[in-house]
Amino acid sequence: MHATLLTLTLALVYPADPPKDLETPRKPNPLAPSLRELTEEEEKALDEVIDRFIQYDSGQLKDADGKKVVRDFQKLGPDAIPALIRGLNRAARIDHSCPAVTIARKLARMLRGSKDTELLEFARENVGAGVERSRHMNVIKDLRVICMLRKNQVINLGLAAEESAPTLLKGTLVPADPWKKTVTKLTISELAEAAGKERGERLKTVLGELGQRKGDMVIAALGSAAASYDGDTQKQARALLDKQLAGLKSSEIKEKLKDDRAEVRAAAARLVASKKLPLAGALVDLLTDEEKVAWQAAHDALVRLSQGTDLGPRPNASDAERKEAAEKWRAWLQQRGGR
Repeated sequence: MHATLLTLTLALVYPADPPKDLETPRKPNPLAPSLRELTEEEEKALDEVIDRFIQYDSGQLKDADGKKVVRDFQKLGPDAIPALIRGLNRAARIDHSCPAVTIARKLARMLRGSKDTELLEFARENVGAGVERSRHMNVIKDLRVICMLRKNQVINLGLAAEESAPTLLKGTLVPADPWKKTVTKLTISELAEAAGKERGERLKTVLGELGQRKGDMVIAALGSAAASYDGDTQKQARALLDKQLAGLKSSEIKEKLKDDRAEVRAAAARLVASKKLPLAGALVDLLTDEEKVAWQAAHDALVRLSQGTDLGPRPNASDAERKEAAEKWRAWLQQRGGR
């Protein structure tokens, strides 16, 4: 049965090209006409591929062929969107970080390219279904926003086809000039969308306007921008992110040390050091973070808080070395009252 399901999945992702006179067209999916209707067995096959990826990525399949598990997951095409949404919801409920974020990224790429308004509405309604509490609520909210913006974009593009005077801010009808006035009229959701697509001076203007707004969605958008760009743009996004977090309470900053976005975790670590907050223990936990930008920020913050004491890890430390450094810091903190 296992082999049969995997065979069906691969056939679904990369179907063979039968002779045209023998090919039987698939019915459209009743939930989304751009997708093909799948059999119950094919849906189960997709769920199995996604579940194996979740188990592997969360360390539960120690003896699995990792490359094959990842390859099978990466091959999943648009017909797997409903299954990927189910998988995201399962991963979010069990609270493993990597699988949920990876699935969300794959879904985001697919949904941003969709022109199927029914699919986008289906995804918006079902992403996060049954997930009441999770560290991935920001990821879920972002995906819902993507669906909403893309649906509006598809509708606007259709309406705008006959118009020649306006230009598009990646799907939002706005006049080309003056750009700064246009940006000030955009919602936070529209600014977040623009931050992922604009470049150059326009991007700087978008980020600057985002920095004037408040809220978790602003922090999320700036964190995404800091992770997506390099050079001056990254510096601008990080500076604005630091400014946003500076207005938070100590308890809120502690929560941001566990945020889904590595750049937000790093910004929170920097703020702990600059404000000398009694959160050194949380910084030590961050030393074993999966993202280098986060654990390096935690290390730098610990050195600042300890007035120059450096127990590691070094810049290119391995996972084992980082765990060892974390234990050293915990012992050092315990000697000084655990703060």
